[in-house]
Amino acid sequence: MRIPRRSIFKGLAASLGLIATGKAAVATEPKAAPAKAPAGHETGPDPLYEKPLPIKTAELGALAHPGVSAVEVSDYDICGYKGELRPSPPHADMNPNDAVIILWQGKPHRVVFSHESSYDPWMELPNGVNLCNQFFEGNNGWAELFNNNGRKTRNSFVNILQAGPGRVWVRWNYFCVNMDDDSHPALRGTEDYIAYPNGLMWRRLTYETMMPGEPNGYSWQPIDFFASAPNGTEWRDLFPRDEKHGDYLVATALDAFSEKRYDVFWNDNGKPRRNGDAALLLEISHSKGFAMVMPFKAGYLFTILGAASGFPSEKSQIVDHSFNDTGGWGWGAARWDHWPVGWLNSQTNNYKPGESKYPYSFGPFSHYIVNHPLKDGAKDYAREANDMDLNRWSERHVYYTLTGMAKDMESIRRLARRWLEQGHACAKPESIAAL
Repeated sequence: MRIPRRSIFKGLAASLGLIATGKAAVATEPKAAPAKAPAGHETGPDPLYEKPLPIKTAELGALAHPGVSAVEVSDYDICGYKGELRPSPPHADMNPNDAVIILWQGKPHRVVFSHESSYDPWMELPNGVNLCNQFFEGNNGWAELFNNNGRKTRNSFVNILQAGPGRVWVRWNYFCVNMDDDSHPALRGTEDYIAYPNGLMWRRLTYETMMPGEPNGYSWQPIDFFASAPNGTEWRDLFPRDEKHGDYLVATALDAFSEKRYDVFWNDNGKPRRNGDAALLLEISHSKGFAMVMPFKAGYLFTILGAASGFPSEKSQIVDHSFNDTGGWGWGAARWDHWPVGWLNSQTNNYKPGESKYPYSFGPFSHYIVNHPLKDGAKDYAREANDMDLNRWSERHVYYTLTGMAKDMESIRRLARRWLEQGHACAKPESIAAL
């Protein structure tokens, strides 16, 4: 018997009833020794016998959700876009507005797993701008998730394992597939997202190849650093302006264990500038840990990772896509309206102010796992993609990150240091609970 939606909503509003969604999945905690769970919740999946129906996004504001909660909605609009999502392209399972949303009581940010974006999650601010860390993408561009095949529910799906209020746990499984034929996936990814009432989110990510021996079946680029923004917004609407130069600080790399910092700026015409050079960015990459930050006016969104969280310093590289000498691709302040709605990820469509009707995306940084640092992305990428020792290494390992929102750079640096100084405990979600 199906529980009426009104009863579900009432239960959520009163006590944040435990929610699950999607297809069944076997839940497993990370392999690290279990730690004592924070008071108020169990460490395993919610004990449910019935999965609630999705609600409307308008109902989210009425939820009495203490702490943190996860809810499925049926009418999510990416960056506020309310236009027709068909037929460019014909959308996966014809339910592009399905989403799972993680909410915090008293916090302005939220996390969205949007079906239109293959359920690849991002951290979103009230004005619609967001930060996305992407996913394991098959080498050489052979397979990904933003293409129409990747968005099919059979290839990308989420489960709410814990719905709050003491802790949220969302699991995302996906097959990285070719845009023309998804009958032979390149790899299978599993990512767990666990959030606590403090507004922080812990992420565990790993993958298994489905094309052993083929470079295209592996990935060493799990932490891209993209954002999407509402149509019509400009850099001045999103980022703080540098008073001396008149351009905008769009991304920063912070060393967690020193005062080192690398900044990249774009002006209104997209011309890049930086504080620092390629050598400094590589030094930060090779430190014990760092944070990559997008300092939006509405809040500083960040991702923290390091040696203690599964990213060995000697293999770690942040690349700046505005400057080729860092290993970046040189696309700079380019904007594309192919993502997250409208076009296939493999078919670049440049955003045209005043003409494009879709939200747009941009990407200042990426993070790579490499055996030999990239000096020029366009020239050196193939070398690393075809290094089977690197590929096999990347598949065997498990990686962890910490994501959240802050109001200034130094608080992010302190947070990164406090988390990474816990050492192997970073592999336990409880490592972020008291931060």
